[in-house]
Amino acid sequence: MIRKILIPVLLAAATLAAPARAAEPVLRVVALDMEGGGGTLYVTPEGKSLLIDAGSGPPRDGGPFGRDGSRSGVDRIVSAARSLGLKKIDYLIVTHYHADHIGGVFDLMKAIPIGTFIDHGPNQDKPFPDEAPDSHSNQMVRDSAVNYAKYLAAIKGHPHIEARPGQVLHFGSLTATVVASAGKIIDKPLPGAGGKGRFCDTPPMVADGGYENGMSVASVLTYGKVRIAAFGDLVWNREHELACPIDKVGHVQILIVTHHGVALSSNPSSIAALRPDIAVMGNSARKGAVPATVNTISHSPGLQAFWKVHASTVDPDLNGDPRYIANLDPSPDHGDTIRLNITKTGHVTVTNSRNGFSQSYDVK
Repeated sequence: MIRKILIPVLLAAATLAAPARAAEPVLRVVALDMEGGGGTLYVTPEGKSLLIDAGSGPPRDGGPFGRDGSRSGVDRIVSAARSLGLKKIDYLIVTHYHADHIGGVFDLMKAIPIGTFIDHGPNQDKPFPDEAPDSHSNQMVRDSAVNYAKYLAAIKGHPHIEARPGQVLHFGSLTATVVASAGKIIDKPLPGAGGKGRFCDTPPMVADGGYENGMSVASVLTYGKVRIAAFGDLVWNREHELACPIDKVGHVQILIVTHHGVALSSNPSSIAALRPDIAVMGNSARKGAVPATVNTISHSPGLQAFWKVHASTVDPDLNGDPRYIANLDPSPDHGDTIRLNITKTGHVTVTNSRNGFSQSYDVK
């Protein structure tokens, strides 16, 4: 159940991110509206930048447009980067090769320089033998193969890292510990983890939405005392492996909700292990934010707040307080964001760019 929230502040609608207390250096995080795709931007106090996934990419025909005129997820990434003073993106993690995570990479490379590319290695998607060749799922598999080949050609000559479980990546004062990649997970618990898992009798799930989801590069990002779980589209069974029988990840202060909030992820054992203080979900109006996921996260002990990129038109009764939702429906979708300012001591300020509504939390 969500606990009492600390220090409510209502800001002007134009406010993009609230200042932290006493000018402490802050990690700035932008959960972008990728219309149900992946896209979160991190910028350290010294200006190092990390983007995790780049959405689908193709421009939207006819709108609605962003408040800044953006017509696509790529436009929204570039706009957010510019608003934070970036002239390039230093690192890009492509968690996996489904179109809603890699599709924007190619246009993004034309719009802003990208330094180092990080991924899980070769595409591993497999056809769905029980479905028609022209089914949506099998088309997605074919798209993964095409996107991966195109991606290899595009990044040729650029610095490139194939992430492996246990690897620690450094982005200035922000670090990322890879806990899963290419279908494998870490061998040993991270520091502070190692306890007995809970809800380990949760049944496995046959569906995975495509084999590539389970290959996702899943990371625990660390900035001072604050840990952020960013697992891409890591699936239910792989989450269970990280949480049971021994919890290998441990408590995180912030959860970027896995897989847009669809039912193929957010295994109760994983949420019980992570025990987030703050959850941020990159759903769309009709994708993600399903009852099972919303209820599991909302009832996590210690949760202080649940922020969403979109209101759901499928399950509107689960939307909750609209102040915590960046894009409302059916009102115009302007590509608004959820922005976080995070200090090393654990003071987190979250701001909704749509209405300037801001809340501050001291996380443990």
